[in-house]
Amino acid sequence: MLSRILQPVAWMYEYISLWYGRRVKTQKVSVPVICVGNLVMGGAGKTPTVLALVDMLKKMNHTPHILSSGYGAVIKDSIRVNSQKHTYLQVGDEALLLAEKASTWAGPDRVLSAKLAISHGATVIIMDDGLQNNSLHKDLSLLVIDTLQGFGNGRVFPAGPLRESPHRGVRKTSMTIAIGNGALPKGIPQATRAHMTAVDEVHPRAVIAFAGLGYPEKFNCTLQDYGFDVKRFIPFPDHHPYTIPELERLLKISARRKIDLITTAKDFLRIPERFKKKVYAFNVSLEFEEPEKLYELIAAKLQSIVS
Repeated sequence: MLSRILQPVAWMYEYISLWYGRRVKTQKVSVPVICVGNLVMGGAGKTPTVLALVDMLKKMNHTPHILSSGYGAVIKDSIRVNSQKHTYLQVGDEALLLAEKASTWAGPDRVLSAKLAISHGATVIIMDDGLQNNSLHKDLSLLVIDTLQGFGNGRVFPAGPLRESPHRGVRKTSMTIAIGNGALPKGIPQATRAHMTAVDEVHPRAVIAFAGLGYPEKFNCTLQDYGFDVKRFIPFPDHHPYTIPELERLLKISARRKIDLITTAKDFLRIPERFKKKVYAFNVSLEFEEPEKLYELIAAKLQSIVS
């Protein structure tokens, strides 16, 4: 009912977004740009997709640099992220996670970040979460869809979870990457599949779990898929900055029930330092079921640009 009431606002939101997007001047840079984006507000799996692409591009003898918007960051200039120096408050949690894998530039000005990356040796740029950003020309756009989450009610924000209409988003993309074994939302063409896998050795046990993601329930399902007995799952808003009182409350629940406290690798970055030894981070990576399909698409596109 609320979704229907908000539908006129959603139409206005999309209209304004389209109007603004058409007014933005798109700039092209001297190296190929690969965009990884989604249509929902968050939680589709862009970050692990970007990390997997870094490995693929390195195998092609490229030097990939990543552009992050630095969502929620205090610093508004384009800066090269140093995971040993910067905090998530300065550059954003996603940028910190990405910087552990490859050179990452955080800042709202994607064109400036791209130029800085090129000046520091980037031969290809991965634009994290840039499908709705028209400032930087994209040579290849990949649409990431988590099949567990899907598109919700299929409506644009605030009537639903979408940033834009699916048919508009699909027209921008070269390939869809479906994470999980579920069915794709209606109207989405056949995609290459991928799945999440645990990075470290897994020891299934009873746990208290918490996560502040765009779709936190996905973490709950992942733990259960790996055999964890999730006694209680506590969701928080996306990119939630955990406070000392919140961690003390979570640890009291864990101590009372005498079971471990567990969260995601991204949430772990937002935990106050004094609590990190008391919380387990469950780290996952993304694996493509048919990596050769994506490899061939990227290789062909990069070759066409070079030639």
